Amino acid sequence: MSTSTSASWMDQARREPIRLIDRAGLQSTVDPTRHRSPVILVAALAPLDLLAGLQLLPVYGSLLFWLTVGAAACLTGLLIALLPRRGIATALLQPLLLIAAQFLLGPILALNGTTLAHVLPTWTTLTQGWSTTFGAFKTLAAINPPLGQEAGGLMALWTLMLWTCYLAVLLARHGLGRNPGRPAHPVAILTATLPILGTMAVSAALGTSKGLYPALTGGILWLLLLIWCASGMGLLRLQGPASTLVTLALTAGLIFSAGLLPAPPRLVIRDHYQPPMDPYRFTSPLSDYRAYIKRHRDDTLVTVRNLPAGTPVRMAVMDRYDGKVWNLSDSSGAGAADYRRIGAQIRTETQQEKAKDGEQTGQPFTATFQIREGFDHAWLPSAGQVDGIDTDQGLQRKDLYFNKATDTALTDETLQAGASYTVRGVAEDRPATRRITDSDPGDAQVPPLADAPESLPKAAASMTSMQARGGARALAIEERLHREGWFSHGLAGDYPSPSGHGDYRINQLLQGQAMVGDSEQYASAMALLARQMGLPSRVVLGFVPKNRDGSISRARTRTQADGSTRIDFTGRDAQAWVEVNLKGLGWVPFYPTPPETKTPDKSLDSTPPDPRTLVRQPPPPLVDPPRDDRATQGRTTVGGQEASRQSSPSFWKRYGPLIAKVTLWTMPLWLPALLVLLLLAFKSWLRRRARSTGDPKTRIRAGWRQISNLGRQTGLSLDGTRSEQEALITRNLLTDPTGSSSAGLCGDLDRLRSMADQASFDRHPSDEQEAEDCWQLVDKLRSAILKSLPRTRRWRTLLSPRHLR
Repeated sequence: MSTSTSASWMDQARREPIRLIDRAGLQSTVDPTRHRSPVILVAALAPLDLLAGLQLLPVYGSLLFWLTVGAAACLTGLLIALLPRRGIATALLQPLLLIAAQFLLGPILALNGTTLAHVLPTWTTLTQGWSTTFGAFKTLAAINPPLGQEAGGLMALWTLMLWTCYLAVLLARHGLGRNPGRPAHPVAILTATLPILGTMAVSAALGTSKGLYPALTGGILWLLLLIWCASGMGLLRLQGPASTLVTLALTAGLIFSAGLLPAPPRLVIRDHYQPPMDPYRFTSPLSDYRAYIKRHRDDTLVTVRNLPAGTPVRMAVMDRYDGKVWNLSDSSGAGAADYRRIGAQIRTETQQEKAKDGEQTGQPFTATFQIREGFDHAWLPSAGQVDGIDTDQGLQRKDLYFNKATDTALTDETLQAGASYTVRGVAEDRPATRRITDSDPGDAQVPPLADAPESLPKAAASMTSMQARGGARALAIEERLHREGWFSHGLAGDYPSPSGHGDYRINQLLQGQAMVGDSEQYASAMALLARQMGLPSRVVLGFVPKNRDGSISRARTRTQADGSTRIDFTGRDAQAWVEVNLKGLGWVPFYPTPPETKTPDKSLDSTPPDPRTLVRQPPPPLVDPPRDDRATQGRTTVGGQEASRQSSPSFWKRYGPLIAKVTLWTMPLWLPALLVLLLLAFKSWLRRRARSTGDPKTRIRAGWRQISNLGRQTGLSLDGTRSEQEALITRNLLTDPTGSSSAGLCGDLDRLRSMADQASFDRHPSDEQEAEDCWQLVDKLRSAILKSLPRTRRWRTLLSPRHLR
């Protein structure tokens, strides 16, 4: 019986905390089995570092690749940083493990395609791992996303996550010590967040221009880092379900507010990176148009298999006109010259938006292109909206550059005969004529015209004077050129038709008695006329499956015995056409060239007539009343009353956008400070209200309540009578500096307690002087209590939201 009683007593002692009774009869509970280990708090930095690198997910385009490499790197850095350091041998073990993780484990995961059985590294794995460690970050800026496993780009993610997680955990261990509630080095705890913030900055700079919910993910990361710092410094302890729910609600509210904020313009390195490919070293693609007809009219230049019948093949897109030739626009930004290396897939913004809205239409295809003898150009033939290009013979992916804005590709060197590659994409049909007629000009940005032909205004007005919508004007220009024009290449035996598409040649085409030319002149003229009418336009050079009339023919595509299709493009199939950007439709193709069978005879006079005999063209439609726009308001140098009076912009109009951007970007800095100031101001207002509200007895009782609440905010468990509370406060909080006596402060506390008891139980009224004396004691004791606390505990007390009344 005694054995059973003893055993039950021991079990109860293990289960229940030990109750300590002090001299004043106060009870406090201490759980000897409860031990707060800093390992959990330190390990939380690994998922925070992974969250900071979330903006690199759109760059790789694969959650599996990003999560596998990123999580493995964070876990590796965490484990290496948590190794115990005892002696010189263990101190040297960490750097050795870091080197092995960087140059052995990292390449196995990031360059898994070069390993043996996906586990054992090969010599290629090690050499590529060494080179891509230092070049992978440049690869992220140079190659268009999504990157996938191409070019060793995953080594950048591995390197970033491994080292930042290791440094963050190392600093956190040094700062926390053995007790996260009382850190050994608070500054080191704050410093431990810097590698995490560095990961966020690097991933944002190497990410995409739109990012992955940047405001929402950034707000979540900042709040989690603040909570982590507060927990590590002992400023935040969630006690009970009520405080936990309030904290979670405030956190969710701030995160939701951050998600509603408009995303500020993102500084992305890839948008400012100058690619090594310089397309300007090649001549204007349209200048070589007649060479296809003259030298290779009947020669097969490109063979395509499994391309949908009737699909045009595009080579180059030109959107800048300088008065002499159509060429590629400046490569800064997303112009026609912005060619970059491609990754595993090619996704343009238009494709992503259509896929998101469910508007992706057209016929998917996987076509094989083969270059034949005589092609001799660096422009890579492709078709439709390209999703990916896989190189085969005579072509390597590292030599391939792609332009997302124009769906065209380019190589370093001239394509040789026998080169082959596979293009995956979607062949979209031209929208219905009714949809084009009802559409307005799109918002695509194109370079302004330089030295435009003088004939454009009158010709554009005469062709589109009856049309109001942008799409209808484009159709009117196409129909007018196609119907009234004559076709001639200007070769031997043809009607004279000079080559080129400069301003003189376009004036000759539009001002002559008859329009004579080929697709080089008609495409150039329509693109210029569309620009004149406010329509974004560009010229495309490629191959079209023509019939004898020059129209697109599906019959050109032949079906082979194995069920595949084949089409051979000759030099005669070379064609230039126009793309006009329309709202809701994107870039729409137009073919203004007249039928190739519509050739003029020798009696046709195509020279420009005498300007004095020109038939007067109808004037362009008036939109606004005529006015003189040549006045230079605000720029005159005349003084006095003749000077133009134009008020200068206000301060907020000039600096308001800058102030708004600075405020938004610095929100993680000033928002916590603002919350702290608001909490301190609210607690100060509560003290002033308690000091001045009610009769003297009420104010005296409120004075003692201020001191007891202050004790509770320091962490004391104050229950029982005022005498019991006074004893606990005296023993734990009223300690003067070393060498001085605390009897004075203890006496003041005892006097304040007596005044509060008297105000609560004595029937005699208190006067105003007693209330003033009481609050003077409250101010003195409050200042002494706060001064006696350590700095960390003092700030925790000042910011504690408990017992606010």
